[in-house]
Formats: sequence, structure tokens, C-alpha cells
Amino acid sequence: MNTIVLAGCTPEPLMSYLKALGVFRLVSEQADASARGCWRDGVFLLLSRFERQQVIDFFAESYRPTAIVSPWNGGGGFLTDSGTSFDTVDVLRNCSDERLQRLREIIRRVDDVSLLRRFAKARQQAKPLEKKKKAKKITPAESDELSALRERINETKNKIVFGLRNDLPDETLPWVDACLVTETDGFAASPVLGSGGCDGNLEFSANLLRNVNNVIKSRDNKAWLERSLFAVGDARLAVSSIGQFAPGQVGGPNAAQGFEGQSLINPWDFILMIEGVVLLGGAVSRKLGVRKDPKAAFPFTVRASATGHGSLSFGDEAGSRGELWLPLWSRTLSLSELAAIFTEGRAELGGRQSRTGVDFARAVASLGVDRGIESFTRQGFLKRNGLNYLATPLGRFDVRARDAVDLLRQADGWLDRFRRACSDKTPARFTSALRRIESAIFDYCRNGGEPRFAAVLQALGATERELATGESFRTDRANGRTRVPPLAGLSTDWIAGANDRSPEFQLALALAGIFDPEFSVGPLRANLEPVDWMRRPLTWADRDRRVVWTATDLASNLAAVLRRRLMDAGRLGVHQPPLASRRTASLSSIAAFLAAECDGQRLDEERLEELLWGLVLIDHRQPYPVLPFAKPNAPPLPRAYALLKLLFLPWPIGVSQDASEGIARVRSVRESKSGLRLAADPEIVPLLMAGRVGEACQHAARRLRASGLRPLPHRTAGGGNRDGAWEEMAGALDGRRLASALLFPVSDRALTRLLGMVTRPQELYDESAALRA
Repeated sequence: MNTIVLAGCTPEPLMSYLKALGVFRLVSEQADASARGCWRDGVFLLLSRFERQQVIDFFAESYRPTAIVSPWNGGGGFLTDSGTSFDTVDVLRNCSDERLQRLREIIRRVDDVSLLRRFAKARQQAKPLEKKKKAKKITPAESDELSALRERINETKNKIVFGLRNDLPDETLPWVDACLVTETDGFAASPVLGSGGCDGNLEFSANLLRNVNNVIKSRDNKAWLERSLFAVGDARLAVSSIGQFAPGQVGGPNAAQGFEGQSLINPWDFILMIEGVVLLGGAVSRKLGVRKDPKAAFPFTVRASATGHGSLSFGDEAGSRGELWLPLWSRTLSLSELAAIFTEGRAELGGRQSRTGVDFARAVASLGVDRGIESFTRQGFLKRNGLNYLATPLGRFDVRARDAVDLLRQADGWLDRFRRACSDKTPARFTSALRRIESAIFDYCRNGGEPRFAAVLQALGATERELATGESFRTDRANGRTRVPPLAGLSTDWIAGANDRSPEFQLALALAGIFDPEFSVGPLRANLEPVDWMRRPLTWADRDRRVVWTATDLASNLAAVLRRRLMDAGRLGVHQPPLASRRTASLSSIAAFLAAECDGQRLDEERLEELLWGLVLIDHRQPYPVLPFAKPNAPPLPRAYALLKLLFLPWPIGVSQDASEGIARVRSVRESKSGLRLAADPEIVPLLMAGRVGEACQHAARRLRASGLRPLPHRTAGGGNRDGAWEEMAGALDGRRLASALLFPVSDRALTRLLGMVTRPQELYDESAALRA
């Protein structure tokens, strides 16, 4: 086997990819059945018993064009009244070249289809009425006549397509299947071939026949082949249309020197491209039971998604014909193996066929594609250069398994409802939120990694935050039903998938799991948005005073949440502050939050807030995975925080002294009613919010002393109170940030350290004072 490097066949643009398929198919079917092919180093390799010159000689002297005809199109050359391209088909009818014998037979059989004459007559009758309608000079009677003609034209066209499938030889079916999907009530067109084999005024089959006739007669035949297959030589290009397949060759304004450039192509490029596109027909009829969407009925073809490429916008998605994801493989395949891939031509997602570009990316990341494919080149059929559609390259996508991609299925139902609720009239903040979710999913599927999966969670949380204040959007005004419910119930596996070990993630996770052990105040989520946390599944509720989260900064919001939860606890008779959590924050992360700095860089509070909104969507009642966290390099923890935090604990504590080690150990007492209860002073948080940190510390010292603890500084020898020293120790601390830091749950080990910062082990506990308390 000889390895022939087809340097002229590259994955991009679309023309070059399809050209590679055409070369491979024609050589395998007409010359060397043992041929194999693959993609390597950005070009197509043909493995064949032929040598390079033999391949050129085959196409120049022995190539027999496939039966590619489109009688249903006005420009296909068979509707004689239209006059378009009729000369090309007529020339082939009378051509004596032996290589075109089979094509001539197909043309003669098409000529015998009587429906074509009726179709041509109806189109001819409709033309003057169409002109009047465009000029707005049509009468009501003529408008009714035009509507009737249009209906007759569509019915006749459907019959022509069905009739051709039944009457013409099987060798014509691949082209028909590549152009159209026949359904019980009509047909749907492939975005690859425009609107049923034509793109505006360019009819692909007629242009193919014109180029075939051109290369047969031209002296430049082999020179064109050299340039088309191997990208060598300087053969002149011919003036002809390439359509949407090669955006750089379409011509038009600013396409060359002067005001407007011509569309110049190599005739063999067009021929081989159209010969290759027939592989994209596949067993289309099998897919109709899966989904009737015409854009999803063709191999690796889905609806467009405005994500994954910097040049895309929401308008591109709305006006696109769809996307085509073309496989690249490095293992050599035979034509039958490649045809099987295109025949199946699907990417499955959770047992269903992918519908959008984002779905396809997820399917690729979960290995829901045919094995052996290493990457895909993504092509979008987008409006460019005015109203023209062009096959725009949208980048490569490697086939890599992403561990957490299957978790996205947990949000699919909610995301589908949110996507259906968005329309052209939807406020931009909701459509932007949808774009952000899809972009984050696409980015994770392409590149992987915990930070990118965390970005998906952040995008979901940001959308939930918009919905929390978008009552008119999330509710159908006509019937009062909820269009988009709160997103809830994500598994704790999302935590492991999104854990990037950052202090922002650790702090957000500790906050997101906050709940009331007595089940009176509710979870922290009830302070963020109006949800009925007692119901399953979660539903929206009327906004009440529990919801205190606003558009202000993070520290102010956290302090407001702390204050609200303490107020509700006092009102409902809850014994301990409702600040329990199934996950705690390390003191080094809290110190980074207090200093707004971590590892010499500013703590990303915006990300922390978005992570919090994302993590509250998780069902924290489920078991947590083992989570490693890095220890950030943060400034020292202020003693004022250690003093104050001892009064904001969700459980009573047990204190024991270890004389041998000279330390006091603290443990939370959850199971029994014994233990030291440290009740918070309701005045502390308002004092901190007012910036009176020293005064708040004095209140805390008195409350701890009344509970039996002996915080520093101790009284003087004469019995004088030295709590005023906290004014100096508090220094220039930000009271608002200090108040917000009190919301973070901490572990028993952290409590032991905090207690050691504000007490002396040998003088820790006054038992008589504790009994009095």
C-alpha cells in the first residue's frame, strides 16, 4: 500500500473536508476497493495500491461521475420553462463520452417523469404573480391565485421527490438523501446543501455537471488535479460559483483588487466536494423515529448554539441553518467503515439524540459518539456577507472523557424549561444568563477541569439569582403557572466535580450548607431567594423578610443574613444560633476573607458570591464526598474574631483541659443537652455594622465571662475590669467584614485554636460562674 499525502485536502474549509471524502469514495468504488484513509497532521492520507501519478490518471481518464441530479429544483436543468442551466444538461444528453454513459441514462429517465412538466408550468404561472406581490401591486384575487399555485407547487415537488426515490436506480438515492429527508407530510432540507440542493441561485447538481463537462474538454485537466489534490502548481482558476463551502472564494466586495472580486474556483474542487457530500446522506429514514427536527435528521447535524467561538452571537443562532460536526480519525479506515460511521451519524446524550451544538459537545465529552473518532471539526451555516449563508469554521473539538459531564443531566429538565421560556421578547438578562450557562458547559466539555465545571455551577447560580427577582418572567401571567421553577436537588457529586481547592470554593461551600438544627429558621437559601424550603420539590414563595440578599457587596449581604437568622431564632425560640453546616471553613480561609487577600492576591469575592449561589442548588442532606483543600497563605487571624466567634456557635460546647500539653480542647455537644451554651448578644452585630468593633468585643467578653469562660485580659489585682483593652486590640478592623465572617461555620479543632487565642489554659473556666449562668 502506498501512502499518498493529499495536501490539498484539509479539515477546513468545509470544501476541503468534503473533497477528501470524495477522493476516498471514488477511488474505493471505481479503482481500488482496498483503499483506506485517515487524517494526520492536518491533511488527508490515502492508502492505496496506486501511486500518486496513477491517482491523477484515474481522475483525468477513468472517473465516472455519480448520478447527481436534482429535477425538483428550477435550476437543476430539467424544468425547461425556467431556462436555467438547461444548456448543460442538454449537452450531456448528447455527449458521446463513454465515462458519462450511465449519467446520460439517468438524465433520460428523469426526462420521462411527467410531473416535471406540470411542475414547470405551475412555476411559470406563479412568476408574474410573485413579482406583483413583491412590488405590492397584487389584487386580492391574484393573491388567492398565488396561494393556490404555491400549494400546488409544493404538493407537486413532494410527489416528484417521492417518485424519484421509487423510480430511479439506487445509485441516485445517496444524493437525494444528502439533499432531502422525506417524511410522511413532505421533506426537510439538509443545511449542508442549502434548500434541497441549491443555495440561492446556485444549483449544485447543475454546477457539478457544468464542471464535469469543463474538465473533460480542458487542457488544464491534470494541472487542476495536481492543484486540487496536492496543492501544487499554478493552474489558472475558472470563473464559477463555490457556494457556501469555501467562504474565502465566494468573491464579492473587497474580495480582490478593485471594488468587487469574482468567484474563482478549481473545477475539480467543486466536483470532488459534491462527490464527497453524498456520504452525508446515510440511513436518514431510520432517524425519523428519534426526532422529526429536520436539522437533526442528518449525520452529525444539530441546531446551532451561539457558544464556543468568539465570533458567535445570539443573532447567529437564531438565523443559522444549523451546525455540522465532522469527524477526524487517525486510524486508517476502509470506505465501508467510514460509511458506517456516517450512516449511524449520531451523538447520543442520555439515551436521546443530540439536538444542539452544546448537546453535541456534551455527547463528545461523555464518549457518546462512534469509537475511533479523535476529534471533530465544527462548521456553522451562518449568515455572513449580507443574507448569504457561509459554512463558517468554528474550531476543533477533541474527543476526551470528562468525569463530571454526566452530572449535567440532573439539570437538563430545568434547563429545557428555562430555554423554552426565553424568546425574542425575553429581557436580555435572562437570555444572557442562558448564553452563559451554555458557554460554560461547552467550555468544560472542550477543556475539562474543576475550575471550568465550577464555572458551570456559577452560571447556574447566576441564573437562579436572576429568576429570584424575575417573577413576571418565571410565571405565566395567562394561567398563573410557573414556567421556570427553582433549580434544586443537584447531587453532592457536583461538589467534587467543581472543587478547585480554592479558598473561595471552601468558604462558599461552608456557607451553602448552613441550616438550623431545630428546623425552625430554615436553610441559608431561604435568606437568598423566596423559596418554600419546606416543600419537595422546591417551589417559589412570596417574598418575605427572611430574604435579605440585595445587590450590595458580599460582606454586607453576609452580615445581613447573620443578623436576620439571629432575629428569627430569637423570635421562634431557637436556643442556639441557627448556623450549623455539614461543611466548615478553615481558619486560614476565614483569615483570607477578613484581609480580603490570599497568597498575596486579592480574594475574588465576586466568584465567592457566584459559587455560593451555585452551591445552594445542591441537596446538602446527601453525604459529602471527601474534599481536599489547599491551605492558603493568609495574614494572621485577628483576636477580635476569635473572641466574637465563640458566641456564634450552632451547638453547646464541651471544654476539657489537658494539663500535660497546656491546652484546652473544645468539642461540639450535639447529642445531649449537657454542655456550655454560649448565647450571642443581639447587640453585637449592629455594633459591628456601625464600626464600633471595640465596644462589640467588650460585650462579647462580658457575655463569655457570664457563661463561665475567662477571656483575656483578666481583671487587675484590685478587681478592676480591663475589657477596655479590646478597643486597642480591635485596631482598625472593618466591623462590617468582621460581622460577615462570623457566619462561616468552623470545626471543633478550629474552636480549640480560637479559644486558645483569647484564654489562658490554666485559667480557662469558672465552674461557679457557669452554674450561675
